[in-house]
Amino acid sequence: LRGECSAHGLPECSMVQRVHPARDAGFVLPLSITGALVLLLSSLSLQTLVLHTRQVQAAERTRLQAEDRLASGAQRLAADFQGRLACLRAVPLADWRLQALREPCPAGLDPDALQRLWIDGQELQLAGWTPQPEGGGTLQLQLPEGGLARRYWLGSAGVKELG
Repeated sequence: LRGECSAHGLPECSMVQRVHPARDAGFVLPLSITGALVLLLSSLSLQTLVLHTRQVQAAERTRLQAEDRLASGAQRLAADFQGRLACLRAVPLADWRLQALREPCPAGLDPDALQRLWIDGQELQLAGWTPQPEGGGTLQLQLPEGGLARRYWLGSAGVKELG
């Protein structure tokens, strides 16, 4: 082999000849590491986006459930005003304690207990009731500890959310 190389005018031959010059050696490993890092960062970004979306959806679902509980509480009070709480329908919430002791309210009617409703195992608070002379009135319900609150109009046509 050595004789062959010198016959062709080459100074020295080896069994393996380099295809790329020595200065280009080792570029594949850094390139593959860079590609792997790009893929890793992309997958982490996608995972973060998915987790954030799930968190936003869970918060929205919780808010909608709370609004639904408040609306259910308003429906229940509207029904109670037609039945066992008919004696309090024309009385503002601030006066319920005195009115509950009078006729025609049933004996043992506890106005403090009436200010707490339980819907699906969750407590609601009756924050306000303002009857109107033409009938009906404005009802305000709130989640405990200053949570979400909504106002409703209770009238002959049913319950309407005011905001």
